[in-house]
Amino acid sequence: MNPFLNPESLLAFALLLGPLVLIHELGHFTVAKFLGIKVEVFSVGFGPRLFGIRKGDTDYRLSLLPLGGYVKMLGENPDENLQGDPREFLSRPKRERLAVLFMGPITNIFAALVIMTGVYQAGIPEPAYLSRPAIVGAVDPDSPAAKAGMSAGDRILSFAGHQIRDWNDLQTKVAFSPGQVVSVALQRGGETLTREIRLESVTDYQYGYAGIFPEMPAQILQVEPGLPADKAGMQAADRVVKINGEPIVHFAQATQLFQQSAGKPLALDVQRGNSVLNLTVVPEEQEGKGRLGIAWNLAAEESIRKYPLPEAVVQSVKWNWDNAGLLFTTLGKLLTAQISPRMMSGPIDIFKISGQQFQEGWTHFFLIMSLVSLQLGVINLLPFPVLDGGHILIICIEGFLRRDLSLRIKERVMQTGFYLLIGLMGAIIYLDIAKNSGLLRDALQTVFGLLGNKSNP
Repeated sequence: MNPFLNPESLLAFALLLGPLVLIHELGHFTVAKFLGIKVEVFSVGFGPRLFGIRKGDTDYRLSLLPLGGYVKMLGENPDENLQGDPREFLSRPKRERLAVLFMGPITNIFAALVIMTGVYQAGIPEPAYLSRPAIVGAVDPDSPAAKAGMSAGDRILSFAGHQIRDWNDLQTKVAFSPGQVVSVALQRGGETLTREIRLESVTDYQYGYAGIFPEMPAQILQVEPGLPADKAGMQAADRVVKINGEPIVHFAQATQLFQQSAGKPLALDVQRGNSVLNLTVVPEEQEGKGRLGIAWNLAAEESIRKYPLPEAVVQSVKWNWDNAGLLFTTLGKLLTAQISPRMMSGPIDIFKISGQQFQEGWTHFFLIMSLVSLQLGVINLLPFPVLDGGHILIICIEGFLRRDLSLRIKERVMQTGFYLLIGLMGAIIYLDIAKNSGLLRDALQTVFGLLGNKSNP
């Protein structure tokens, strides 16, 4: 079903952004209330008020546009007619204003730590190869890796000067290096080699692509009756571990050998359960290539990463630290034009991804929630006008100068930041639409088709 017509995607999007915005604003709200600052409005969403309740001095409301939220404090804008009321935000000492501003992003970062701790305690399924050494299982012909002379069995030691710990590390480095020429150190046999590789840019998101794949067992999903594999006694769930004595680390490697051996007998070592069988098979010729009549199981083997509470906390801190670092790397490469803005995800991407992860299960959904919460917290701390970090920067500058900046300067800074933010959001949404144009077009055609059917039965 089209993700933009799926009710689960709408529910997932609301469950993802709603609580994270609420957590962020609660951070500001709680500290402001604790310090005795008057909070006039607590809003989930922007724009016109839909409904809400008034309790004490505060209007708790749900607004029309659910892509954010805000807390409106008494006397928080320099252009307000300040009365010197101690409940006014700008009448409070700088350290108290900083505490209010910091607490929103910090609450999001803390939420990311808590959520990922729970995910690691519950156990998160992931492809088993991600945590394994970056040993090449197969190389795509005519790919950048093939042109650079890389081959199956190579172990990647470093990429563009960065040490590679595992496949997860390598995939991230490759994805964020589209179109670049990088140096790759690899181990082949007993020697260390260096290769220069020019990465390609692929998909609508313009990720980097090398054309190397991890070890993937050559496990049979299906055997066609009457064809060579069936005649040789091969069965579904069998795993081909050797062909003519050569270890098989990827099903593509086995496929290539089968295709090159039409009419020639091949000695197979096949693992079936806890036993290893020795079988002989002769691929039949079809269109000049050898064929056995099997289909491979293409699903990656999964492992469950599950930890007791103390270790789950440690893993959560590490995960959040790594992803915060990746966010700064992404921003840096965007500013230096090393990666495309298409790699950024806007509301349409988040809508689609949240629905997909929701369908995968709660652990997958909470993982993406933790990532969005972390990014929301970190981005809001950036010294950009309009964001919390922009207000924090102004207060710090005023503290350094030992005087307040003029109202005119503050207004110009905030107006400039507002227009830049609107422009940036417009660009992100435009790219979101471009990347998902096919899915959006299909969704609109379906909707208009349904409307047409209703009006013309």
